[in-house]
Amino acid sequence: MHKLVDQLFFELQRPVTIESRDFELLAYSGHHDQTDEVRMRTILSKRASAHVFQYLHEHGWMKKIEQADGVVSIPPLPDIDLGARAVVCLKHGGKVYGYLWVQASFYDLTEEQRKRIEDVAKEVAHMLHEQIGKRYKRQEEINDLFLRFIQYRDISERDVQMEAQLLGVTLPSSFAVSALYVQKNEKKDDIRQYVTFITRTTHAPTFFIEHHHPFLLIVGGTPTQRPIDVVKMIITKLQQDFRCEMDRDVIVGIGNEYNGLQRLRDSYKEAMEVIHLKRHMDEYVPHAYCDLGIYRIIPFIYEQYKQRRYKNEALTKLKKHDEQHGTDFLNTLRAYIQHDCNIKQTAESLYIHPNTLHYRLKRMQAITNLPLHDFEQRMMLYIDLLLYKYKEDVVDEQQK
Repeated sequence: MHKLVDQLFFELQRPVTIESRDFELLAYSGHHDQTDEVRMRTILSKRASAHVFQYLHEHGWMKKIEQADGVVSIPPLPDIDLGARAVVCLKHGGKVYGYLWVQASFYDLTEEQRKRIEDVAKEVAHMLHEQIGKRYKRQEEINDLFLRFIQYRDISERDVQMEAQLLGVTLPSSFAVSALYVQKNEKKDDIRQYVTFITRTTHAPTFFIEHHHPFLLIVGGTPTQRPIDVVKMIITKLQQDFRCEMDRDVIVGIGNEYNGLQRLRDSYKEAMEVIHLKRHMDEYVPHAYCDLGIYRIIPFIYEQYKQRRYKNEALTKLKKHDEQHGTDFLNTLRAYIQHDCNIKQTAESLYIHPNTLHYRLKRMQAITNLPLHDFEQRMMLYIDLLLYKYKEDVVDEQQK
């Protein structure tokens, strides 16, 4: 591969770079004085930077490159210090293995030169298929092993350990499972590649099961980092480096950290429980199962209420009044209890004047007698308020 890159550089007199699908540097030629900052940083760090990777995805360049049959022209992109590029996607058998970049304007290349770039790209794609294809297949076999162990109870830990040993992989002694539910289908491929990019830069043993949705991350620890800290670092990078909006673009659930492979299914279930709650609660829910607090018991209380056909009459009256008169009493009551009945803090959170809040509270008391002076009653009111939104969303989803 290095020989092909050097030969192409000699023929074109233009810097040539080959990168894997997750932008890891595989081979590069010499360069001239006009080499831009992006290429220099890529060579020094052995992979493209996260902001370049994200920018090219966000602005549709990667989709265009991967869908094209030949050379794609990229103009200078000053936002990321990228000079003009001619690029070919390295595909074999319909699978993307990487990209061949030439630091040159498409129009500075002759038709013969562009054809030569495409021919070299085909040869490199075949080489990568032979070299990386086996690695990809092995990785898929490992991921399938984890997925089978998570989903089926009749697989023993001993069998998993033996299969992993045959595949040449050492399983982590401690781990945490994270689930990533992508909200929009058109974002799945980008987020899949973002997560792949991030996991390649971590030093912790990380297994990314990308053919399952929600996507799954099984993360082990390092001598200096616990598994759950590694997961949180990955989520932070996804949010900051790739500008993914949590709970809008992607919903994240993180299960507890465990020692021993037999608890892998437990961590998975916890991660999925967080996803379930986030999809059915109209307010912020923590990413990690261990941080759920009161939200953890909401599905169980809902099942009890459903069996007993229980409903809070006071809240039913307020909800009916909101629907008939366009008021916002249920949301006001929730904020009031959340802020421990503090008028100033509640008013600020609702962006209303304290006098307006006083008026709403009086109107609510006139409609139905709310036990706001008793802590335990307030707590039950708050749980019932959470269940109202949870119940509505669960029923809506079941009817779809």
